Amino acid sequence: MSNYSYEYPRPALTTDLIVLRWHQGDLQVLMIERKHDPFKGAQALPGGFVDADESPKAAAIREVLEETGVVISADALIEIGVFGDAGRDPRGWTVSVAFAALLTESQEAKAGDDAASVSWISWSELCHQRHHLAFDHQEIIDRAQSRLNEISLISPHLLNLLGPRFRYRHARHLYRQISDKEIAPRTFKAWLRKSEALERVGRALYRARKTLKRPW
Repeated sequence: MSNYSYEYPRPALTTDLIVLRWHQGDLQVLMIERKHDPFKGAQALPGGFVDADESPKAAAIREVLEETGVVISADALIEIGVFGDAGRDPRGWTVSVAFAALLTESQEAKAGDDAASVSWISWSELCHQRHHLAFDHQEIIDRAQSRLNEISLISPHLLNLLGPRFRYRHARHLYRQISDKEIAPRTFKAWLRKSEALERVGRALYRARKTLKRPW
């Protein structure tokens, strides 16, 4: 137990997680319907308060499991940012560490803990603000889009969403949804070859390498 005591305000620490999957050609995000106030009935990212002596990463993994039944590994987490603006939580001053996680294997999601229901919502719909989200979760989504777009240009990591075997067109569809921009097939295929992002695993089938040779 520390003997030190500080006079500074002490905000509550929370965590929020954007769980991504690739399903039938669509990039999707795991969302919950909040069971309790504040924002009862609204769509929200899974997450919650960090317990004493618990890291934000550990809390994110625990909260997602408790609220949705989905298992996330620490290695799958990508830090998106820290959100602590006044008023983001009507219960009081909270600071949240937000992460994204790539779900590379199919898992069944089911509502638990503070979730009335769970659903998979299109990444494109969320980025275009077609849903009213609780707290500042739209801001977190917007920040995540910029962060994931940056990662897609310097690392093939996001291609793991497609699984161990995929075609060029699948990779292009994924990158198009992440960036929210049209990508010419020939331009994208040429970049993938030049960057050495893929390695062949079968006839017209590929998997992601660990690093890119150069950004697009």
